[in-house]
Amino acid sequence: MTCPDPPVLAFDDITLDLAGRRLLRAGEVQPLDPRAFAVLCLLARSPGQVFSPEEILDEVWGHHDVPPGALGQIVALLRTALGDDARQPRYLHAVRGYGYRFDRP
Repeated sequence: MTCPDPPVLAFDDITLDLAGRRLLRAGEVQPLDPRAFAVLCLLARSPGQVFSPEEILDEVWGHHDVPPGALGQIVALLRTALGDDARQPRYLHAVRGYGYRFDRP
């Protein structure tokens, strides 16, 4: 039996409301489209685990056609919403040659 996800993940000034499907930074709602939110949930639910782009795309898009560059655009949107910096990330890390990892402080 696995433990259910908590309804809210909170760290630093970030609140990820899984049940309400919203991201707040410093109390302000950060608008995210459903797929961006799904990518964030996938990564944040498994901190420290590296997901390949194929794993992310399969989980979020299923077996549908995905436009080229869609995942990169979503990662950029998530970094903006989280207040993260690609050069010195705190949360969303690109693992060169493999994929992405989310680290919670």
